[in-house]
Amino acid sequence: MAETQAVLPNEKAVPDWTVAAEPMAYPLKKAVSQGLMSCYTDEACEDVRYSGRSMLMENRKPQISFVILAYPDTETAKSAFAPVWKAWSGRVPDGKSLDLGDIGEQSDAVSGADASLVPGSKGVLSQARVGSVILLTHGAAAPKVEMEDSLIAEFATMFAERARQAEKGETPSAAMAGT
Repeated sequence: MAETQAVLPNEKAVPDWTVAAEPMAYPLKKAVSQGLMSCYTDEACEDVRYSGRSMLMENRKPQISFVILAYPDTETAKSAFAPVWKAWSGRVPDGKSLDLGDIGEQSDAVSGADASLVPGSKGVLSQARVGSVILLTHGAAAPKVEMEDSLIAEFATMFAERARQAEKGETPSAAMAGT
């Protein structure tokens, strides 16, 4: 569980941003009861051992959320990839498929409206799998707040690198350059 939590970006990983929700990870049942994880479908949470979240907020910048789902092994994470994507991609209404490049061993991304459906808002969601974890990076921008798709690609790539470091037994240290 501590390893799962260490993968989540913290203040050292995201200079120039305010960490609004410190990295926290728990066994799935506790993560759901604490409001750190939402199971949009039963399939999306099947076989998840640990889940966690951290969040960034900054005035005049989009809100960025990081969610990690840790599975018992790589094969289980591979099988969960499609059901998790199906459940979570609905958080970006009218989403259009997006190519953010190669992130992790599997990845998908979508760009569209924010789930708030406020006119002029924007949402971008990236999902990547690195070994036995699935990583979700979600950006939500209010009207008149700019958010380039490439920003989410940068955050998702950094998040995936932190997971890769943990998979190799290293302490996650990947960080964003000043953003």
